[in-house]
Amino acid sequence: MKRIRFTLCILIIATTFSCKKDPVAEFDEAAMLENIATNLILPNYEVFNSQVAGLVDQKNNFITTTDLSSLNDLRDQFKAAYKSFQTIKMFDFGPAFDYGIKAAMNTYPVDTTKINNNIESGALSLNSAANTDAIGFPALDYLLFNGTDTEIVNRFTTDPLATNYKDYLAALIEKVQTEFTPVLAEWKSSYKATFVGRTGTDVGSSISLMFNEFVKDIELLKNAKIGIPSGQFSGGLTYPYFVEAVYSEYSLELAKESMQALWSLYKGNTGIGFDDYIVFYEEQGTSIQASEIN
Repeated sequence: MKRIRFTLCILIIATTFSCKKDPVAEFDEAAMLENIATNLILPNYEVFNSQVAGLVDQKNNFITTTDLSSLNDLRDQFKAAYKSFQTIKMFDFGPAFDYGIKAAMNTYPVDTTKINNNIESGALSLNSAANTDAIGFPALDYLLFNGTDTEIVNRFTTDPLATNYKDYLAALIEKVQTEFTPVLAEWKSSYKATFVGRTGTDVGSSISLMFNEFVKDIELLKNAKIGIPSGQFSGGLTYPYFVEAVYSEYSLELAKESMQALWSLYKGNTGIGFDDYIVFYEEQGTSIQASEIN
């Protein structure tokens, strides 16, 4: 919590200073963007892509050999992939935005009634907006952790709808892979150069897009992950089932990973980051107005 408060304080300071004088030098925005793309975004994308591939493999194993051992292997890989997702979700611009990655993979709380209805009817057309809260990691969390181990294994083996359960599980995981594959491909083929080249702070610039998503993700961490479920931002009413991974009880680990990922972005990992951007303008006697970063 100390790190959360510290990061938020830095952000507030950075956006509320008043302008004093023109800078005497230019900050190397392209170098900062190159560092973030090369040492944060692309490596994190590669790791997530690998974790999703592992999730597909464990899904195939579970469907072929459906028992507690294969279920636990699938659960472990699910947690690893979900944790990895925390390191990429704040980059919701460019290809990620175009493919709707953030909403499709992590809309919660999950609608369990909708999931059950989809399974009962055998509905596997999951691309409609109506299914946003019945797909992604929260839906997998429900399928893999809701109930006792025996109950869950039975749903995929002896239940009259066992085939539908397997089909829905497969569709969810394959959707994650299918939608993320072109995002990584575009970053590697062309979008990295576009990202690094869009300097400045005008609308559509990479700094503007990244800063706005950075702030949004801090708000999601503060409100959706912690504040609303705990009652801190919901008038004192608690909503424990609104947490990110309610069935696996993995929400705290995801929140910690999210905070660390935001901190790494702020620091630019070990290179040039937002912290250097802020310090540069402070040393020039010029602050950064929130309105300047559109």
